[in-house]
Amino acid sequence: MIGAICLAGTKLVVGLLTGSLGILAESAHSGVDAVSAVLTLYAVGVAERPPDPEHQYGHGKAQHLAALAEAAFLAGVAVWIAFEAIARLTGNGREAQATWYAFALMIFVLVVDAARAGASLRVGRREQSPALLANAVHFASDFGGSLAVLIGLGLVAEGISGGDSVAALIVAAIVLFAAVRLGRSNVDVLMDRAPSGISSRVEQAVRAVPGVSDVRSVRVREAAGESFAEVVIGVPRLEGLERSHRTMDLVEDAVSRELGRAQVAVHAEPTTAGERANDRIAAAALRVPGVVETHNITVLQEAGGSAVTLHVRLPEDMPLGAARRTVDALKREIRREIGVVRVYAHVEPSMPDAQPASRLGGEERDLIAAARDAVRGVAGDGQEVVVYRQGDRLLVVTSVTADPLLTVRDAHALASRVEDVVRERLADVDDVIVEVT
Repeated sequence: MIGAICLAGTKLVVGLLTGSLGILAESAHSGVDAVSAVLTLYAVGVAERPPDPEHQYGHGKAQHLAALAEAAFLAGVAVWIAFEAIARLTGNGREAQATWYAFALMIFVLVVDAARAGASLRVGRREQSPALLANAVHFASDFGGSLAVLIGLGLVAEGISGGDSVAALIVAAIVLFAAVRLGRSNVDVLMDRAPSGISSRVEQAVRAVPGVSDVRSVRVREAAGESFAEVVIGVPRLEGLERSHRTMDLVEDAVSRELGRAQVAVHAEPTTAGERANDRIAAAALRVPGVVETHNITVLQEAGGSAVTLHVRLPEDMPLGAARRTVDALKREIRREIGVVRVYAHVEPSMPDAQPASRLGGEERDLIAAARDAVRGVAGDGQEVVVYRQGDRLLVVTSVTADPLLTVRDAHALASRVEDVVRERLADVDDVIVEVT
């Protein structure tokens, strides 16, 4: 800013002394630089402020507003220079004088313009600042205009009439081109125009994330060197909140890697892609208030259509009338989901909290021995068997070691045989939990 003010004043004095329109145009140009530098200084300060309740996305666009104002100033200066140059070329103005101090000034100006353009470009790239990058373009146009004025003075020194005015027209063209380019790029940002090709790259990165079934939409915009992305993905309906949230975190990471400095918002929607009948039934049950969980879902094929059987857990203290209404609502949801004819639901109580249980000791040695004999009679010796009492309930818990080559189906069949034998031997047992490892 200080450099622009000094240059504007020096150019103005020399331009008035020599009558050079090119130098006067450069004086006006430097005056605009000073105003633009003030705007840039203010805009960068505003843009660095953190988000607040009234500006929840931050203040980064202040830099683009400053750059747009700078473009408007540049365009106005270019028009004024062009009109004045045309007037002189038609004979309505004084001729410039090619004095030694005019040449010395323009050589000095070229050095200053080159230094300012390089500094703004370097810092603008490092900080990803649109305002500083706009200044770099501006100072580069200054350099081109100063060079044209120097050449025009050389033509005047050689006795070529109009050389200074032609140089001023070149300055006007350079300034106008810079203004249009600067204005267009910043209008694109202020209008939230998506950078070319970036949405497709982001979509490809999101589709590669495990757990993403579909990419519904991708929207990207930029401001002050930072990207803002909004992504809508599809996730399986039965993934649950924890898994879906983990998938959304992975999507955020993938988009951030693709865009660099970015703020990413991800919204997940349920998708039915790849679901089987059991999955769809379980998903329908999740829509019914009061249903805690469903399991043992079976689809039966009949001549008149399909039927479904399932176990459904409801809160243990729910009145039977409310339970009936909940089950009826569950049946309606299942019919609507897969179009079955009949639904049979076995209701089980669900306890809201874990109930404490005590391990049986030596005072019930015979009961413990009977449970061990029952398990080992099916699964062999060396199996772990523990018996608990949970209030009035008797629980037998066992961990059975089996051949690792067994399938899950075979392991479940083994667990069922163990459970059946334990129930036969212990008439008072309420529950048998068999773990097969």
